[in-house]
Amino acid sequence: MKMWSWIAAAFVVLVLQTTSLGCFGGNLFFDLPLLFIYSVGLFWGAQAGLVCGLAFGLLQDISSPAVFGFYMLTRGLVGYGTGSIKEMIFKNNYGYHVLIIGFISLLLRSLYAVPVFWLSGFGKAALFLYLQDSLLYCLGNMLLVLPVTRILLALYRWTTEDDVTY
Repeated sequence: MKMWSWIAAAFVVLVLQTTSLGCFGGNLFFDLPLLFIYSVGLFWGAQAGLVCGLAFGLLQDISSPAVFGFYMLTRGLVGYGTGSIKEMIFKNNYGYHVLIIGFISLLLRSLYAVPVFWLSGFGKAALFLYLQDSLLYCLGNMLLVLPVTRILLALYRWTTEDDVTY
């Protein structure tokens, strides 16, 4: 029964991600599904991270005008990769999380630049705006990784604790 709380948390992440741009306005850059996938891989391992990444990637591919399959591929790899190295990451050293998410975000934005500029053409103004958006995207993810992983760590501990029956 406690495992359903992860599905509820995923739903909350989706709602926050899809409605935050409309509610807050302005330039708000972050990727809560990416942070959720990172946390699932970190806590549950490579297979759970892969499944979570593929599911969120499919939802993002369906809802975005980008090249279909890009999000499934990248999010699946992030979940699987994080789950594969989860034993090497100290879960209580939060500086690691900030650096890892910063690197992952930068890598994803670099990979995303290929189809964006291939489909839309390459211009100096577009490149400058893309670099600016990428910097804000990386910083937003780096700032939010700590609260998101702390909340999901509490959820992980709650779901894995043994129920004592009397």
